[in-house]
Amino acid sequence: MKLTPEIQNSLRQAIDRAGGAGAFARLSQVDAANISRYLNGRVHSIGDDNWNKLAPYLEPGSGAAGHGAPDSTVANTPALRECIKDAMMRRGLRSADELRRCIGYDNTGSIERLLSGKLNFFPDVLSAIFDALEIDPDEAPLDPAERELLAPPGIYRNGGALLVRPIPVVDWANAAGHLEQLSGCDKPVYAAWDPENTETVPAPVGTRRDTQAFRVYGVSMEPTINDGDILFVEPVASPEEIPQHKIVVAKLSADADAAGAVVCKRFSRSRGTFRLTSDNPAGRSWSVTARQIAWIGVVVRKTCEL
Repeated sequence: MKLTPEIQNSLRQAIDRAGGAGAFARLSQVDAANISRYLNGRVHSIGDDNWNKLAPYLEPGSGAAGHGAPDSTVANTPALRECIKDAMMRRGLRSADELRRCIGYDNTGSIERLLSGKLNFFPDVLSAIFDALEIDPDEAPLDPAERELLAPPGIYRNGGALLVRPIPVVDWANAAGHLEQLSGCDKPVYAAWDPENTETVPAPVGTRRDTQAFRVYGVSMEPTINDGDILFVEPVASPEEIPQHKIVVAKLSADADAAGAVVCKRFSRSRGTFRLTSDNPAGRSWSVTARQIAWIGVVVRKTCEL
């Protein structure tokens, strides 16, 4: 997308609504350094991936044709604000800053805008507020579609709701079934796990909303990945999007060798064929086509960024 003055102006307005560049970078999941480049005119275009992330937050007429308000937010209605403010009073919270501290957020300005109706709620923030104020989502003034966006009640409640999104950890033995369910669902899979009895891991800063966490077993990727490591995996629509030599998690399709298996391997491509290779020379490797990959994602972190 060509970077025009209209887009730059709309971007500045979106940053102001979010409460600052840092807050907007977290909401849009676009690197803050890239946002700075767009504002300063250091580049003349915005890549497709970043444009798709930014466009829902830009005002109509800025060049974001066809993009309205993001469908992953909850409408900030007067009834919802009244519900939250009543719960704040019951808890003795008298200001946006007190609510910010209660949920572990880092920007008072954004909370002030939420309480005054200037921003829509992102589901993670609203889920944390509900947990902190002990608001039952089923009793809140939300429509059914908005309620489905929320995380399971209680996942932010741990001596006070910390706004660090927990990701359920999928054991490697259950990975195939989990990915089959994920592939058939066009919405975040929240209701499928029980926050009271499921192992979770805090989402690292900047983690995409659809990131999955897997605890892997085996030694085929040693020394890069060890038995029992937890991996953060970002799904991609097509293996063609994956850079060479990245580590991936892939579910093989029914017509592949080892049909239905979930593997963690080093990825490479050559002439329409994709190679899934073990870092450990003793491990197994596969050559597959795009149709033999039912699901694939890039491993972006374990205990540190890869």
